[in-house]
Amino acid sequence: MDIHKLEVFIDLSETLNYTETAERQFTSQGNVSKQIISLEKELDTKLFTRSHKKIELTEAGRLALTYVQTIVDQYHQMKNKLVDLRTGSETILHISTIPTLIKYEGFTTIMSFLNKHPETTLQLREAETDALVAVLEHGENRLVFSRFFEWNHPDTEVLITEEDEFVAVFTKDHPLAKKSELSLKELEHERFLLLRETSQLKQPVIDLCHQAGFDPSIANVSSRIDLLIQMAKENLGIAILMSKTFKLNPEDHLVALPITPNVKSKLAFIKRKNDTSMIVNEFWDYLKEQQ
Repeated sequence: MDIHKLEVFIDLSETLNYTETAERQFTSQGNVSKQIISLEKELDTKLFTRSHKKIELTEAGRLALTYVQTIVDQYHQMKNKLVDLRTGSETILHISTIPTLIKYEGFTTIMSFLNKHPETTLQLREAETDALVAVLEHGENRLVFSRFFEWNHPDTEVLITEEDEFVAVFTKDHPLAKKSELSLKELEHERFLLLRETSQLKQPVIDLCHQAGFDPSIANVSSRIDLLIQMAKENLGIAILMSKTFKLNPEDHLVALPITPNVKSKLAFIKRKNDTSMIVNEFWDYLKEQQ
């Protein structure tokens, strides 16, 4: 079975958009479509429903996704272990991370560790939050940097590096732009631009809106922060994003205001309690020293 084909399937299940997946896979929409059609033929089942340029996972697709994520993760683990075996020692630090790692203190900590241990090589693998949970559930000797609001996995260890919270991003010519803080209730009749479910940042926003007493009108969802910011810039809606995941430029003509009610997310390194990797545990000890 072609692993890349499975990776394309995972990506498309996250974006539900051929264009976005093609961009993320550095290929064409046609190639993405061919990969999915080939996988469907191989599995003899429909993985997606397609109508009016909108696609959704079928029930079979959702079932297959769980197994495919495990297969792909196990494949990468095997490759990592073979590299370790070939080099004769564990000098490669494998970290699965949310795409916005570079925006957080966790990235600085990783760089500091590498400077202190120049013999160590870093290998990063980006994935959305839900996929990172699967890595911890099925992976071995794997370190994760992720975000969460609540963490209920007793077989893991967690070291929190910082917190983040939601802000509303919209144009400076909006009537509410001069305020220092927004009540979500003031945005009741606005169109919302949100990150996809796979980031685990969509439902918390919906819950906050319900807490404020209304159902949000969602104009668009995307896996790309830059796209949501551009849409906000074009007055297509108000983007609700984590405050540290982006930086506005003066020419953007945008503001980012804190909202109430709000909820803090935690950014953390996470590993399994029974992890036996020497390099992971060496890095873990370093993290503890920095706290």
